[in-house]
Amino acid sequence: MEQEESLHHRRWAVLFVLGILLHGYAAFHSDLGLDAHVRLNALNDETSEGQDLAWGAPRISGSSSLDSSTVYDGYIPPWNTGEAAMKITALASLVFVAAMVSCRPRHQTSTVRFEPLWGALLMLSPVLMFSTSRGYDEAPLALLMGLGVVGFWFNRGESIAHQRLNGGFMATSVLLVMVWKGFSPMASFVVWLVMLLLTEAWVMLNRSGSYTGEGQHLGNPWSMGLLTFVLVYFGVMFVGFISSTGTFSIIGQQPLNFVIASLFALFDTVVLYLLMGCLLWPFFVHRWARLRAARGPGLTMLVVYISGVLAGLVAYIATLWTLEASLWNMSLAHVMVVLGNNGRYATLLLIPLVALLRWSDVVEDDEPEVETRHSLRAIVLVLPFLLFTTLVGHQIWSEDAGERLAESWTDDDDTVLLIAPESMAMHHLYVIKTNLDLEGSMDVNGLWATPDEAPALMEEHAATIDYVLLAPETKFDGNMSSWDLLETRDVPVSVPGGIQGGAWSLYRLSP
Repeated sequence: MEQEESLHHRRWAVLFVLGILLHGYAAFHSDLGLDAHVRLNALNDETSEGQDLAWGAPRISGSSSLDSSTVYDGYIPPWNTGEAAMKITALASLVFVAAMVSCRPRHQTSTVRFEPLWGALLMLSPVLMFSTSRGYDEAPLALLMGLGVVGFWFNRGESIAHQRLNGGFMATSVLLVMVWKGFSPMASFVVWLVMLLLTEAWVMLNRSGSYTGEGQHLGNPWSMGLLTFVLVYFGVMFVGFISSTGTFSIIGQQPLNFVIASLFALFDTVVLYLLMGCLLWPFFVHRWARLRAARGPGLTMLVVYISGVLAGLVAYIATLWTLEASLWNMSLAHVMVVLGNNGRYATLLLIPLVALLRWSDVVEDDEPEVETRHSLRAIVLVLPFLLFTTLVGHQIWSEDAGERLAESWTDDDDTVLLIAPESMAMHHLYVIKTNLDLEGSMDVNGLWATPDEAPALMEEHAATIDYVLLAPETKFDGNMSSWDLLETRDVPVSVPGGIQGGAWSLYRLSP
């Protein structure tokens, strides 16, 4: 029996290592993601102090960008000054996450303390392959959020001291994640303080035993989780309704679109990205009945933590979709397709979710074999997506265009104009800047305009615009008689749904 178990773990350890190698291969062959390019420019641009976005905010209202320098509010690791550093940070963080979830909780009696099955599944997840190969920060954020539940690997949250310790960890993790994502220090501190106060209130209620018995509402982890989800979600809605500026103000302006986006965001995050994309559905299916019947103060804290963060994530993603549909003058359905990968933000909950799934580890003798079979099926199910993400990688047209522009640029050139629809236009403009003038030392100017706005902008800045870059699948009827076509090239990989297709064209002003 022990030999079979040892062989079982060795096989999953091989898959764990294989996953690391696949991540390395994918990272080597993939372009940086669009958001990663924005952060790279914010960190490296030296035209002003701080995290400056010299060519404007990624999400702006209107049909063009002009003199709109702004500051990036989120945290960027100071060592992430290049593509390699960003990808290494993402991959190293994911390895730490995978190693943490593979450790067996201390309270479980077993001679095996490391179960590579859990980590192997994460390393073979196409969702995480997508994220780390592009240098995104989902893995570092998952590691930060995981610090909130690290105590559950050493205790069950039964004693008052353990409850306070775990509550402190949870509050601090949420604080760190909010600061990383660019929320104001005051808002982050208020959330941290509220979580500490709620922890103390829970400790007092649990100590009294008056409302937390097994037959009472506060003693049911799932009732408490549902209540927490509802309160947090409607709390975010309330903030949106009373806000006149900022991202969340769009909730008050378009509440119906926000609610519709929330429904899709819930499905996108929980079903598509967490359970299916991260290969955790076999454990959820086989352990749900046992988890649903489980009780205890520690379990209640864990479920409430997951529910509260999930509600915040759903509301945040729905807000972004609603806002971008408004800014880009696009239908909400189209935005949800183009930005459906925002569901990857749910990987923030990977470690807490695994802690929940491992709360009642294997009881029946045949369960490890059953879960192993279903885990292999989960891998086979996502294998086409995994192979595509790994072997084809992430290839974006603006990388090719930026490299071609850099080859043609001279010391006398001043400005490049990107003509593109509103969707992700500023993100692609920063990909151009990465290749052309990452540090801002050349004092290059980058402008963007929609096809309708471009003729007026070209006439207004005729003396300074040296290059015009026409984005793929962009129809432009302006007069280009005074411009020479340098190159037209198909996008490296066509992605349906209006994400990437067609060909881009680069023009230079005729001498």
